[in-house]
Amino acid sequence: MHGTGSDADRQILTHMLVLAEFLDTLLRGILLLGVSLSLGGVAWGLWVLRVREGGAPTVPWIRCLRLLEIGAVVLALSQILLLALRAATLADFLGAGVFRDFAATHLFQASVARAALALAMAGTARWIEADLTVRSRWGLLAGLAILLAMSGAWTTHATGRLEFRGGLMALTVFHQAGSAVWLGGLIQLGALWRLSGRHAEVDAVWPVIVARFSRLALVCVIAIVSSAIPLVWAYAGTVQGLLGTGYGSLVVTKGMLLVAALLLASFNLAAARQGQRPDGSTVVRKRLVNLVEGEVIILVMILFTTSALSMQPPPVDVPIAEQATVSEVVDVFRPKVPTLRTPTLDAMRQNRDQTLPEGERSRDAYRWSNFSHNVAGLILLGMSLFALAGLASGKTWGRHWPLGFIVLAVFVYLRASANEGTWPFGDAPVWEVGQEGIQHRIAAVLTLVLGLLEWRARAGRHADGRLAYVFPVLGAAGGVLLLAHSHAAFELKSSFLVQVTHSTMGAFAALVVAGRWLELRLAGPPRRLAGAAAGAAMLVIALILLFYQEANVVVPPD
Repeated sequence: MHGTGSDADRQILTHMLVLAEFLDTLLRGILLLGVSLSLGGVAWGLWVLRVREGGAPTVPWIRCLRLLEIGAVVLALSQILLLALRAATLADFLGAGVFRDFAATHLFQASVARAALALAMAGTARWIEADLTVRSRWGLLAGLAILLAMSGAWTTHATGRLEFRGGLMALTVFHQAGSAVWLGGLIQLGALWRLSGRHAEVDAVWPVIVARFSRLALVCVIAIVSSAIPLVWAYAGTVQGLLGTGYGSLVVTKGMLLVAALLLASFNLAAARQGQRPDGSTVVRKRLVNLVEGEVIILVMILFTTSALSMQPPPVDVPIAEQATVSEVVDVFRPKVPTLRTPTLDAMRQNRDQTLPEGERSRDAYRWSNFSHNVAGLILLGMSLFALAGLASGKTWGRHWPLGFIVLAVFVYLRASANEGTWPFGDAPVWEVGQEGIQHRIAAVLTLVLGLLEWRARAGRHADGRLAYVFPVLGAAGGVLLLAHSHAAFELKSSFLVQVTHSTMGAFAALVVAGRWLELRLAGPPRRLAGAAAGAAMLVIALILLFYQEANVVVPPD
C-alpha cells in the first residue's frame, strides 16, 4: 500500500495511522499497569511483608507473588504486541524492509529486554513460591525489578534528548518507579483486605501492614512529585508550552488527577491511623479499603493519560507558531452564548457538495458541530443539576436523573441521521454511512443502555447491587477513550483546541467514576460526599460541552 499516491490510499493510510495510535495508547496503558503490578509486588514483598519474618503468615506472600506474576506476564505480552503493532505500522508506510532498521534501534532493543526481564520476574516469583525463606531468590527478583525499572527509561522521550540525557533518564526512572510502586501497592493492599476476612492470622497483622505501606506510599509520592517538576520544566520550557500543546495539556490533566488521588490518599491516611488504634473498628478498616479502590481508579486513569502522553512531542520541540497561546486555551473554556440554532438539512446537503481546501470547513459545518455539542451539554447540565438537587434534598425523586441519558441518546441518533440523510430524515441506506456515523450510532446505543441500567439500579430495591456498578465500569471505559482519543503527534493548532476539551472531559470523567464507585462502597456522610463529587464533576463536563466552540472559530450570526 505504501508508495501509492491516490486520495483513497492516502485516506486509508490516515485511518490506519489513527487506529494504530489509538491501539498503541491502549497497549501502553495496559503495559504500565503490568509494570505497576510487577514493581509494586516486589516492593510489597520486600518492604511491607518483608522476607519471612518469624511467625509471619504464608498466605499474603502467595497472593503477593501471584499478583506479581500476572503483572509480569501482562507486561511482557503487551510489550510484544506493542512492538508488533509498531513494526506493522512502519511496514505499511515504508515497506517490509524497514523492520531490520527498526530492530537496530534502542527502542526495539530496550523493549525486547523489558519483555524478557518481565518473563524472568514471573519465573523467579514462581520459583520463590516453592520456598519463601530463600533470601537469594528474593535478591534475584529485586535485581530483575531494578533492571526492569531502568529499561523503561530507554522507551521514553528522555532518550531522544541531546542535552541532559542521563539526568532526564534517571529522573524518568524515579518517576515511573514511584508511580508503579504506589499503584501496585494499593492493589496489593486491596487484595490483602479480602484475605483478612478469611484468615485470622492475616487479620492480626493488618495494622502493621497498613502502617508500613503508608510510609512506602509517602516515599513514592515524594519521588513522583520531586522528579515531575524538573521533567516538566525540561520538556515544556514555557507556560505556553505547558498549556498550548498536546503534551502540555496531558501533563496538566495528569496533575489534576494526581491532586485528586492525593486528596483520597490523605483520607486513606486518616482512616489508617484511626484503624490502627486499639478501638479501631472493622467499619473504619473497610472504609480505608474502599477509599483505596477510588484511589486505584484515579491512578489507573493517570496511567492511560501517561500512555497518551508518550505519543506527543515535547513542547520544546514544537515551534512557537504551532502552539496555542494561553489566551486561546482560556477562550476554549470561558463561558459563551451556546449555539442553539442549527443549519437546515438542505444547507448541510449543499455544504457536503462543496469542494473546500484540505483542513477547511464551511460556516454551516461549524454551526452544526457547535449546536450538537452545546445541546448535548444543555441536556447533561439538566441531568447533573437534577442529580445534585435530589442528593441535597434526600428525596427519592433525585434517583431518576439517569433518564436524561435516554434524551441524550435520542438526540445523538437524530443528529447523526440528519447529517447523513438516513431515516427519519432521508432515504439513504444505513449501511452506507461513514465511520463517524457508525461511531455516533454506537455511542447512542451505549448511552441509551447506560441510562436505562443506571436508572434501574438507582430506582430499584437493591440500589447497591451489581447492576449499579455498570455505570462506573462503562464510565471508566469512556474516560479512557476520551484521554486516548486522537492525540495525534504534530497536530494542528485547531485540532489541539478541540482535543484539549477531550482531555479535560476525560479527567472529570475519571472523577465521576471514582465518585460513583465510592458512593456505592461507602456509607453515611462519606457516601453523600462522594455522590456530590460525582455530580459536580458531571456538571463541569456539561459546562465544557455547553460552552464548546469548535477550534475557537467565531461564526457570525445570520
